[in-house]
Amino acid sequence: MAINPRHSERDAADQISQETRKTSEQAGQAARTISDAAERTTRAGAESFQRNAETAKEAWRSGAEAAGRIAQRSMEQWSKMFGLSGATLRETLQQSSGNMQAVMESTTVVAGSFQDVTGEWMRFAEHRAEQNLDHLDRLGQCRNLHDYWALQTRMVRDNMEAFLQSAQRTSERTTQMARTAVERMSSPPMAPR
Repeated sequence: MAINPRHSERDAADQISQETRKTSEQAGQAARTISDAAERTTRAGAESFQRNAETAKEAWRSGAEAAGRIAQRSMEQWSKMFGLSGATLRETLQQSSGNMQAVMESTTVVAGSFQDVTGEWMRFAEHRAEQNLDHLDRLGQCRNLHDYWALQTRMVRDNMEAFLQSAQRTSERTTQMARTAVERMSSPPMAPR
């Protein structure tokens, strides 16, 4: 019995195609599993970062309030020690209180900026996780090595570009926060509002 060479080639091509498809599906599944784990890790890290930022904000605010109380008590003790009274004491207390007000306002600006920065990084992580899942789906559909590497390098480039854009936005927000905080600290001391 003679074997038809075309039939044999077709069978081999079908088998190679099935193996390629199977390997591609397995690679896609592995990529999705890795991506899911990376997404969970990214979310956990972002949530942890946000909790830490909120804790730092509260600690900063409490510290500023405590510093204000300590400054008030110190001024009262200094006034007794150096005999400050009347208008001089009132002016000194108002000036000190104004200084503490400036510190508290700057602290509020800094704490708000920490929240903005945390939000920016969380949005970055979430968006990149979604984009990477899309890329991984497309990687699983690649039929040749050229397309696979082209898509893979595009994915790396997109991630780096998104990271740099997010870092730039974060830097701009941080710079603006520092400017605002410095302006509040640099304004002449005044009585509290």
